[in-house]
Amino acid sequence: MRIVAGEKKGFKLKTLKGFEVRPTLEQVKESIFNMLAHEIPDSIVVDLFCGSGNLGLEALSRGAKKCFFIDSSKESLKVTRENVHHLEYDDRAELLRLKLPDGLSRFIEMKAANLVLADPPYGTNLASETLAAISSNKLLKENAILVIEHSGKTQVKFDPKMYDLLKDKKYGQTDVIILRKK
Repeated sequence: MRIVAGEKKGFKLKTLKGFEVRPTLEQVKESIFNMLAHEIPDSIVVDLFCGSGNLGLEALSRGAKKCFFIDSSKESLKVTRENVHHLEYDDRAELLRLKLPDGLSRFIEMKAANLVLADPPYGTNLASETLAAISSNKLLKENAILVIEHSGKTQVKFDPKMYDLLKDKKYGQTDVIILRKK
């Protein structure tokens, strides 16, 4: 796994071992970030279920001002910290261990975010639960972008009164929805 574009293009990232972790494929990541190219410079990003930090680090490489990396796993945050340090983004990154999605209610800094990236584990209902937690806790400001990657076998429902659907795209077994907060 590597950084696809930006100032750290080509840098290899350390990944987690095991089958429970499913990093975003480079093709999917590149497509997501190309669609959001104009949203990233100087943005505040939140990388939920960050795993190795793949998505948030891509955003930093492409000009994001700051990224909050959030995961419930100590091992994920350890690997993310190593990647952040390797890419020399220590001053632009903050790592938080929170049980997701329940812990989001305590993460008030999310209200400053322009871009939220959520890649919860497949085979769960965490994509929908995360969207519900974000909505019920009013954690997104107007015009913020929310990207949710999920299994094509699950459906993520959202309130069209709260969000505009910008994109719903399939990549094999992966679906990506991009929403803008109204």
